[in-house]
Amino acid sequence: MAQEESESSTLLTTQEIMDAISYVNEGGAEDDLVRIVTYSKRMYFIAVNTHITSREIAEQYEGFSSFISMGDVEGLLKFIRTNMPLMELRTSDDPLLQGRTAIAFLASTCAQAARNGGLSVNRSYAITQDYIKLANESINEELVHYLMLPMMLELTKAVSTEARAYTHPLSHHAMTYVRSHLSEPLDGDSVAEACGVSRKTLCTRFKQETGETFASYVRRLRVERARRLLDTTDYEISQIAYQTGFSSQSHFQNVFKHLTGETPREWRTREIHEI
Repeated sequence: MAQEESESSTLLTTQEIMDAISYVNEGGAEDDLVRIVTYSKRMYFIAVNTHITSREIAEQYEGFSSFISMGDVEGLLKFIRTNMPLMELRTSDDPLLQGRTAIAFLASTCAQAARNGGLSVNRSYAITQDYIKLANESINEELVHYLMLPMMLELTKAVSTEARAYTHPLSHHAMTYVRSHLSEPLDGDSVAEACGVSRKTLCTRFKQETGETFASYVRRLRVERARRLLDTTDYEISQIAYQTGFSSQSHFQNVFKHLTGETPREWRTREIHEI
């Protein structure tokens, strides 16, 4: 316990942050301060200028949390890139105070996701407190918002390297494999073979380590990805069913409605009406 309490975070290197920013902004050679400022402006709370719904905010934060708890850095960056700009609740007319409040709220949400991914309470707290401290000490409103990306990224990397991979290596391996092959047919046998264990071992340990059955995890992940495709693309329902690995459009619709309470078409229609 003493060792755990002495843990402190190490902020990402400048190059790691620049690489992440470049990736989110779909590449480019301008890896300099201009790109940082451009990115921070894109991450600005759209609630300041735009109407957003609580559902939209909740879904985006749910997306962040999902990738953080999985330790999926690449997935997090892709999610941010396709769900820009960052959505936040408006709490102040003062941009600096707004940013400080926002990063504190995001820190709480992301720290919980990291703990769900197996990161210790002390470690997740140390990481988020470093960024909150930087935000509170800064008088640059753009910098405060810009800190959100590296905070999420560092928590995700910590889960990947310090928590899930070591605490639950089999489940971590299985989750990583599923995320990388979600559009393909997936069953316990194929994933167990990829993990080098029997189906029974995979299913038993996955349930013990995550509290969720392997089959329900795959269904939930597919529906999460389907929701993002429904919200961010014009793909036909049949295309989304195919891209998320469902055996048929009818199977996709049944599972989607069971988990969300709406059919894919109802989900997309309500999303359009709320914009």
